[in-house]
Amino acid sequence: MEFCLKRIIHITALCAVILLFIACKEKEIERNNSKIKVAVSGYLPYTLAKSIFADTAEIQMLMPPAAGVHSFEPSPKNALQIKNADFFFYISDRIEPWAKSLSDGVGTIGIALAYNLPDINPKDPHYWMSFQNAAAMAGNMAFITSEKFPQLKPVILGNADRFENEMQLLDKLYKQLLSNCKTRDIYHIGHNAFGYIARKYNLNFQPLNGSLSESEPAAAQMANMIKEIKDKKTDYIFSEKIINPKLASVIAAESGAKILNLYAVEDITKEEFEKETSYTQFMMMNLENLVKGLACN
Repeated sequence: MEFCLKRIIHITALCAVILLFIACKEKEIERNNSKIKVAVSGYLPYTLAKSIFADTAEIQMLMPPAAGVHSFEPSPKNALQIKNADFFFYISDRIEPWAKSLSDGVGTIGIALAYNLPDINPKDPHYWMSFQNAAAMAGNMAFITSEKFPQLKPVILGNADRFENEMQLLDKLYKQLLSNCKTRDIYHIGHNAFGYIARKYNLNFQPLNGSLSESEPAAAQMANMIKEIKDKKTDYIFSEKIINPKLASVIAAESGAKILNLYAVEDITKEEFEKETSYTQFMMMNLENLVKGLACN
């Protein structure tokens, strides 16, 4: 009887140890498999996050498609999204002046991706339109998150390396395909977001609007551009889907030129968001339209 009692106690203790071990392993597996909770300001950090994290993160974008990055005002719902995130990524304090104070207010680390970038023009805040800068911004995102989630480090850093390789390939393609063009003049009915590309690949970028996507051109500026397009017998002008397409249509009708789109990635249409068009895909579409519009061989 005493032997049986001791045996029962021994088996019970052993079962308890086994159950505790299983519970600990389940918690470890859950921790290792748990996704990073990431909040991002808009589409540019969203598409970078999709490239870096793939399916290792739950990503919430604060600004809805076509919201207007320069006029966006965050809501209490946005504050809660940031509060519930492990990280909050945004482009810069210049592009999103509300971001840092909002993230500080809810106690979540807010990280501006535009730091320690290799190709900076202080007058042009569209840093990500340089492929070197885009790779660096993605690298910043990957390094910070992989330090806090070391179990995901190989995946995250591996994705960052692949993205950097894509940026190097884009740079080579732009250099090759834009080297021999009939014209280097880009008449753009939109804001001045393509300065990095123009400088890097020796293009003459002439935007009708200013540096902000919401700014409106003056009538005299429009008239001068139409006259120049006619005088140079320009076949194509460029526009942005998200910025006043009617204005581009008017100038095309007046000048006789056709319209091609360029994409700055910071603000997108609902359709583009649903397709999850990536940064690389947008830049390839830009290249295709530049080659066509500038008559490059």
